Amino acid sequence: MELIVGICLLLLAALGEIGLYRRYGLKGLSYSCQFAETQAEEGDTLTFTETVVNAKSLPVPWLKAELTLPKWLNFPESHCAVAHDARFVTSFFSLRSQAKVSRVWNVTCEKRGIYQVEHVVLVTSDLLGAVRLSLGAADTGKTVTVLPRRYTEAGLILPRLLAEHIGTIQTHRSWFTDPCEMTGIREYAPGDPLKQIAWRTSAHAGKLMVRQEARVAQKSITVLLLLKTSPADSGRMTQDEALLEHTIRVCAQCLWELCRDQWQVRLVAGCRKEGQSAMQNLPYASGAIGYQAMLHMLATIQTNQAAPATQLLRTGRECAEEQVLLITPYTDVQIREWKGTAGHKVLMTGYARDTGSCADLCVFQPGYEKGDAV
Repeated sequence: MELIVGICLLLLAALGEIGLYRRYGLKGLSYSCQFAETQAEEGDTLTFTETVVNAKSLPVPWLKAELTLPKWLNFPESHCAVAHDARFVTSFFSLRSQAKVSRVWNVTCEKRGIYQVEHVVLVTSDLLGAVRLSLGAADTGKTVTVLPRRYTEAGLILPRLLAEHIGTIQTHRSWFTDPCEMTGIREYAPGDPLKQIAWRTSAHAGKLMVRQEARVAQKSITVLLLLKTSPADSGRMTQDEALLEHTIRVCAQCLWELCRDQWQVRLVAGCRKEGQSAMQNLPYASGAIGYQAMLHMLATIQTNQAAPATQLLRTGRECAEEQVLLITPYTDVQIREWKGTAGHKVLMTGYARDTGSCADLCVFQPGYEKGDAV
C-alpha cells in the first residue's frame, strides 16, 4: 500500500513538474549572441559572445543553441560542421534560477565579405526531459564587415608601375593650396583666411601679414578592377576563386598607396553587387576615409557575378585626360586594343595569363608559378 502511495506521489510530482515547465519554462528565459566588433580584416580574430538569461525561479536543466553562420567565420574551439557555404555551431547551457551565463568564442575571419548569424534554433527541456520547448533569439547581433587584406608581400607596387611622380604638382591656376608649401609673405587683405596669418611676422612688421601658399593641382586616377576569368575556367563553379581573391588584395594595396599619396581615386569594379545589375562605382576620394570606403566596396563584391568586360573598358575610354589603371587576372586581345587606344596602365595578377601581351606589371599570387595555387 505504501509503495502504491509512493508511486502515485511520484507520478503527481512528475505531472506537476511537467505542467510547471510547460507553463513557465520559457518565462524569463532569453538568448542573445553578438560579435564584439562590426568590422575586421581578413585573418583577424573577433570575439563572439553568447548570453543566456534565466530570470525565473525555475532552473533550466539544459538549453541547446544551434547556430548557422557563413563557413568563412571559423570557430576553432567548437564542435561544428561545415556544409557547402554554411557552418553549423552547437553549444549547450545549464542555468540555475535567477542566473546569467555567457560563453565567449574566438572567431577567425578567413575571407572578406559581409557576414551575420543567419539562423538560430534554441531548444530547452524540463528536468525529466519530457517537455521540449523552443524559443527565439533575442538578439543575433549586427552584420560583420570583413575587409580584404592588402597584398604587401611584393612591397610597393605603384612606383614600379607609374612612371609619373606620385603626389601633387605646382600650377598657376588651382582651387587648392598646400599649407606646407609657401611662396612668400604679403600684407593682409580683407577676405584672407585667419589661419594664414603669420603672427610672428605681423608683430615685427606692425601690421597683419599672411602666408602665401603654393597652389597645387591634385592628380586623379581611375582604378578599374576587372575580375575576368580565363576561358579555361568557363562553366566552373569556382572560376579560379583563389586568383580572384588575390586580385582583390592587390587592388587593395594599390588603393592604399594612392590614398596615402593623396591621389584623388575613383574605383570602378567590373563585378556586380549581389542583387544589383549595374557595376559598382565610387566617386573620387582620397585619404583614410576614402580608402575605407573603397575597402567596404571590395568587401561586398561577389566574384561569381562578373559584369561584362566591354562595359568596364568603355568606362576607361571615357577618362581621356587622366591616368587609368586596369587590374585584372588575365589579359586578351580586347584589353590590348583598349590599351593601345587609350594608352593606360595594365596590372596583371595571373601567372602566364598575359595572352594579350600588354601587361605593364605582373604581381603573381605566391606559389602560382609553381602550380601550388588552388
